[in-house]
Amino acid sequence: MTTEAEAFAARIRAHYPEGLTAVIPIGGTRTTYILDQNRQSENPGHISDFFGQAHYLLDKYFALIDMYFALGGQNIIIPVLAYDRFTSYGAEYAELIARTTLIMIDSYACEFYQRYDIDPYFIGIESLLRLPKDHPGYGLGEALTAFNQRWVRQDGRRKVLWEIAGLPLLNFWDAGQQLSPAEAASLQGEIDATTDLEKIRQITYRHYARALYGTELPVPHFYLGTNRNGDLKLGSALSTALTWSFMCRLYFVPYPTLFITPKVLQTIIEDLAFGKRLRSLTTDYRDKYTPEMVQQEYERVMTLREDPTAIIGLTRQIPGFNSGEE
Repeated sequence: MTTEAEAFAARIRAHYPEGLTAVIPIGGTRTTYILDQNRQSENPGHISDFFGQAHYLLDKYFALIDMYFALGGQNIIIPVLAYDRFTSYGAEYAELIARTTLIMIDSYACEFYQRYDIDPYFIGIESLLRLPKDHPGYGLGEALTAFNQRWVRQDGRRKVLWEIAGLPLLNFWDAGQQLSPAEAASLQGEIDATTDLEKIRQITYRHYARALYGTELPVPHFYLGTNRNGDLKLGSALSTALTWSFMCRLYFVPYPTLFITPKVLQTIIEDLAFGKRLRSLTTDYRDKYTPEMVQQEYERVMTLREDPTAIIGLTRQIPGFNSGEE
């Protein structure tokens, strides 16, 4: 007998025959660990076991991936570490994250990929190979590159793309440098053969997706970030640079990403697929508004503009820290 969750997943797979694809950067990992594991500590902000935290977070990553696939998802891009984590947080931190990131390719992680029929990809890692050879990030880049090369992939599998240290302008530059004259001429010929801008978008996206991701991937359908501090940031580099080649829905949760529940994620996916938005693809909104709707919308706008706290993106006020409250 089909469960409600299985029926929902089937609806999503039917709605997105190309495969539902998401970008979900993981924001607030240290905060997640502190809130979930260190609440009773005398100094809760101090993380004494960095490797214990890394394994805790990896299980949380895997739980999120499992949740997403159970709701009908097919492909997911997870930006994990920005490049500045290897350059701006000090030598000790760079060493720790380089070593702990290797657990994403150990036997435990590989068993997870195999159990869920996943092809994993590590993307953006070319930047790590630009670091000095004695930098811990360089060794990580070598290890992840070797993993990408030896993993045996198969069409039809789910895809998890871990983005690490992406530098999109560098990645685009490298992709162009690697094109042979024949490949460049072929791509140029495809572009020149049409005056349809949508086709040109599809041609160029397919080219850069293959070059930068190492696989073909649909344009992501949604981006799910966190504005736990109130501010809105795009927590990715490489994948968002490619994603913005077309409209992508943005969602933000007001807490660290790894606290997302199945109900929350299902609500987002359901809104994405089936939510009815007021929009018009013609010259105006004729026959879409009633006089009553216009009046209600006008009153809503007038109320909101008088309330500066309604602005989305303002820094969250935390009592005892930045709110002026003790």
